[in-house]
Amino acid sequence: MSDKPLGGSKPLGGSKPLGGSRRTRLLLKGGRILDYFPAELGAAPAPLVEDVDLRIADCRVIERGPDLEPHPNEEVLELEGATVLPGNVNGHMHLYTALTAGAPSPPRPLSSFKEVLSEVYWALDRALDKEAVYLSAVAGAWDSVRSGTTLIFDMHSSMSAVRGSLDLVEQGVNEVGLRASLCYEVTDRAGKGLRDTALEETERYLAKLAGTSEACVAQFGGMVGANASFTLEPRTLELLAEIAARHDAPVHMHLAEGRTDREISKQRGWPDPVERLDGAGLLRPGSVFVHGIDLTPLELRVFDERRAWLVHCGRSNMNNGVGRADLKRWPEHSALGTNGLDQNMWGELRTTFFRGNENKEPDLDHGGAARLFLGCYQLARESFHEPFGSLRPGAPADFIVLDNFQKTPLTTDTWLNHLLFDFHPWDIGAVYVGGRLVYRNGDGPPVAPRDLQAAATRVWRAMGWS
Repeated sequence: MSDKPLGGSKPLGGSKPLGGSRRTRLLLKGGRILDYFPAELGAAPAPLVEDVDLRIADCRVIERGPDLEPHPNEEVLELEGATVLPGNVNGHMHLYTALTAGAPSPPRPLSSFKEVLSEVYWALDRALDKEAVYLSAVAGAWDSVRSGTTLIFDMHSSMSAVRGSLDLVEQGVNEVGLRASLCYEVTDRAGKGLRDTALEETERYLAKLAGTSEACVAQFGGMVGANASFTLEPRTLELLAEIAARHDAPVHMHLAEGRTDREISKQRGWPDPVERLDGAGLLRPGSVFVHGIDLTPLELRVFDERRAWLVHCGRSNMNNGVGRADLKRWPEHSALGTNGLDQNMWGELRTTFFRGNENKEPDLDHGGAARLFLGCYQLARESFHEPFGSLRPGAPADFIVLDNFQKTPLTTDTWLNHLLFDFHPWDIGAVYVGGRLVYRNGDGPPVAPRDLQAAATRVWRAMGWS
């Protein structure tokens, strides 16, 4: 799109921070504003719906109130009652899976989760080359912005293209104009050499971020990534903990995705996964552990004490047949992610809620659904030290503008039911990140679909699927 700030052709691995040299001056008039938090960083959730104007400058909301008058050289967006709400946050994503959408079925039926891992995910990360890494990130980020997601917690893996891969993912996300926390999925399943290369890529990227000065709200963050604990030798846990301590960085990894994690740990004579990770010093505050299906009440209490995050990926769990997490017992630090299944956080929220109501005694009420959805913003706040989820003065200007068709009135009392039963990606008229337009309904993608399709076909062939 012609006025999009971050498009165009750039060298692979480059990055232009949001905000750039051109400062945004924008006034949103006549909108219905829904946000979830005050602007104070440590504030508790306080969803609020108001008919007010918003003034944006230098990537933040700087004024909020009725009947604001335009300033000179300020772009005015007349909303005529359209709803504005914070951009969604995806607490766990695999952008590298984007080119598997619509892929042929595996050559043979898969009878267990271990086979799903080996024949799908692990086959895919061996098949990705550098171009496919970049194009997967562009495609996944494009799907994200069209679903209203403006910040992604991504975990990457590409066994044949490890070095510099996080720069390629960053470039793909930047091509669309979103924010992301990135990490590489360290594992021992391909041997010590590739493990060490992945550790080097992790340390390189964290050091790069530490040397980056942002003119405004940071566009990218980083974590120490790791595959499931049953793919990690004891020495690897030590090395991961050393990098995390050296960079004061949180950890992002899969944990207890079904019983496989615990069963293989026992077979190898290791302690249970939570005990292993805690003993290695990896249950750090702010760290992200994904799935948490096979966790005992005592292990859940450990997460609460360590202030580590658990991220629920309900639709992925259903698709992989690994069971359902005991969400009623999950600790305060809980959020939602999609695990690469797609990028639709409203769809993830509603399916998780509907699944929780499937049984006679629901295991996820409205309060639990709100806690998981709002937890995504709390995770983002903790990770980026910015008040995401707010549209009050001082907050980052990351927001969605819906179109003007809304069947029922949105109020402070009904916000959650609108997310559960009303709002859909096709309602999105525009998406802004840092006050800059990154998507408008009807825009074409930043890369040619034929290039994506050619890369996907190449990857499927390398996986043995076509």
